[in-house]
Amino acid sequence: WRTIPQFDEYYSNVISLDAEHCHEKGILYMPAMWPGFSWHNLKGGQPPINSIPRLGGTFLWRQAYQFVANSNICTIWMAQFDEVDEGTAIYKVAATKEDLPSEGDWLALDADGRSLPSDWYLRLCGEAQRMLEGKVGLNATILIQP
Repeated sequence: WRTIPQFDEYYSNVISLDAEHCHEKGILYMPAMWPGFSWHNLKGGQPPINSIPRLGGTFLWRQAYQFVANSNICTIWMAQFDEVDEGTAIYKVAATKEDLPSEGDWLALDADGRSLPSDWYLRLCGEAQRMLEGKVGLNATILIQP
């Protein structure tokens, strides 16, 4: 999926059914969530560097919300911690384009026009974990502030 509507469709048609099937068979189902993506560095400069935008965390949060809302899902795989070249890193990364190294093509957190702290995705994942554990309520909207 490349957009939130595409994720919603894939979730409804595949993930939720897989989770239900695994639950019925006593198999742990672990879907993967990811913040956004870029094939730019892996494909020699094509497609564009921000080909699957993070949307300031909304893309990631939608996945977390859907997974946590499903009673057949009790664990989630977060992809990826440190894949800066693919634009999926959740650890502290450059907050702005000005913070990026001068050599190479990199994706900063302001690529979607939002001002976010460098640890934003670590914080979002922590909040998603709290939601999964029932320590905060299930919410389709990101409740923490950058």
